[in-house]
Amino acid sequence: MPARTTPLRRHGTPRRTLAQSAIKDPRKRLLAVLDLLEQNLGKPIWDGPKDALEVLVLTILSQNTNDANALRAYQNLARKFPAQKPRPDTLPRDEHGRIDKIKLRLSNAASAVSPPQWPAVVRLSADQLADHIRVAGLPDAKAATILAALKWLEPFDYALERVIESRGLNDAIAEMTRIKGVGIKTAAVTMIEACGADLCPVDTHVHRIMNKLGIVGTKAARDKTFVQLREMVPAGRAYALHHNLLTFGRTVCTAKSPKCGECVLRKLCPSRSL
Repeated sequence: MPARTTPLRRHGTPRRTLAQSAIKDPRKRLLAVLDLLEQNLGKPIWDGPKDALEVLVLTILSQNTNDANALRAYQNLARKFPAQKPRPDTLPRDEHGRIDKIKLRLSNAASAVSPPQWPAVVRLSADQLADHIRVAGLPDAKAATILAALKWLEPFDYALERVIESRGLNDAIAEMTRIKGVGIKTAAVTMIEACGADLCPVDTHVHRIMNKLGIVGTKAARDKTFVQLREMVPAGRAYALHHNLLTFGRTVCTAKSPKCGECVLRKLCPSRSL
């Protein structure tokens, strides 16, 4: 049954619901969002360690495009420089055998798709690498970033985990973000998906929804959203929040034509359609 619209006052001003008026504190509002999303979408749980470099490259490829295009670029690279020990393809698929774009997470690919041989990739020129990943968009910029990351990790045998273990989480993120093209979102995604770090990366969905709900007021500054959420999200709940907001942003609170009538967060949302 569709949600009822908020009744109007005599002068046409929407009456605030109890839920809206009672939860003015952004932290309490965030807790309510966390609970409602988990009640309706479940609580996503980290499924264990993944190769951090694989996650990093996949995340770089995903910048300014969708996960499906990033995956295609990664698969192109893997086919050109195949791994010595191929993995079975366990990507999420729909009833027709197509990759499920709603359920797809790049972390799936880091465990379900055989990676390329990094020593072969690092020997490519930027132009050569760009040709292999063109389907992901911005091939020149992404090729330069990937090569810089590989050269950074070459002394560690391409094991980003060794950097994380020796430097610690925050210093490893700081080093990673010194690479041109690796921002805090890319670093945070790598850390939560590969290592299970208790962080909520801020992509377009997370940033849009958190601002829409009035939990943050950061406008175009995604990095500020990340910093503020890191201080507010209760320990152990960042992974579930991130993944539930991805699903919610792809299916209900979309950038265009959000389905406010189907929204479980509607009473908490000052931006809802009436």
